[in-house]
Amino acid sequence: MNDQNFINFKKQRDLGTMLSDTFKFLNTEWKPFFATILKISIIPILIAICAVVYYTMSSVSFIGDISEASNYDSLNLNFSDLVIPTSALLLSYLVAYALITIATLSYIKSYIDHKGLVNYQEIQDATKVKFWPYVGLFFLVSLIILVGSIFCFLPGIYFWVVLSVSFCLVIFQNKGVLESISDSFSFIKEHWWETFGILIVVQLIILAISYVADIPAAFYQTADITTILKDQDTTELLNAFTDPIYLTLIAFSYFVKFILYILSTIVTVFVFFDIKEQKNPSSDIIDEIGFE
Repeated sequence: MNDQNFINFKKQRDLGTMLSDTFKFLNTEWKPFFATILKISIIPILIAICAVVYYTMSSVSFIGDISEASNYDSLNLNFSDLVIPTSALLLSYLVAYALITIATLSYIKSYIDHKGLVNYQEIQDATKVKFWPYVGLFFLVSLIILVGSIFCFLPGIYFWVVLSVSFCLVIFQNKGVLESISDSFSFIKEHWWETFGILIVVQLIILAISYVADIPAAFYQTADITTILKDQDTTELLNAFTDPIYLTLIAFSYFVKFILYILSTIVTVFVFFDIKEQKNPSSDIIDEIGFE
C-alpha cells in the first residue's frame, strides 16, 4: 500500500477529523474491507433480514386474528406464533451484529498491525475466537444499560457511553469479558463528555441516513393504504404490511442499516484510539510519522 494512503489510527482526533478519516479509510479500503466483512457475515445478515420479514408477516397475522374475533370467547390466539418469529429475529440479529462487529474490528487491527496490508486469515481466525466472548459481553453490556435505564434514564446513557469502548478492549487489547467491562470505566474516565458528544453526533447522522433509507418503503405503503381507503375496503388494510414490494423495500432499508452500523463501529475505533493516545501515546509514533 502507498504510505500516503495509510490511515494512522493511533493518534488524537477531533470529531471532524474522525468523520473525514472514516470516509478516507473507506475510500482507500472499501473494496477489500466490505468484501471481507460481507464474506464473513453476509449469510447471517440475509438471515436477519429474512427474520425481519418473517416477524412482520407474523405480527400482521397475529393482529388480524385479534381484529377478526367477534368477542373474547371466539378469540383463539397461539402466542407461539409470535414468540417464535420474535426469538428468530433477536437471535439472528445478535449473530449478524456479532460477526459484523468482530470482523470490522479485526480488519482494522490487522490493518494497523501490518501497516495497511490486511491478513484475511487473521480476521477469520479472530472472528471464530472472539465470537462467544462478544456474545457474552453483549448480554452483560445490554443488561447493565437496561438496568440503568429502568431505574433512571440518565444512568442508562452513562453506561452506554462508558461501555461503548468495551468491544474495542476485547479486540485491540485482548481483554476478557469482565475485564473489558471493568476497564471501560477507568478508560473513559475524564473523557466521558467528549465521547458522549461524538457518539451522539454520529448516531444522529446515522439516524438521518436511516430515515432516508426508510422513505421508499414509507411512500409505497402510504400510497398502498391510500388506495385501500379510497376503495373503502378496510378489511384489506393489514395486507399493506405484507405486500411483497413493501417487504422488499423494508429488507433494503435494513440492509442499509447494517452498513451504517459498520460506519459507526469505525468511528468508535477512532474514539478508542483518540482516548488511548491522550492517556498513553504510542511508543511507535515516531515510526509512523509521514503516515496519514
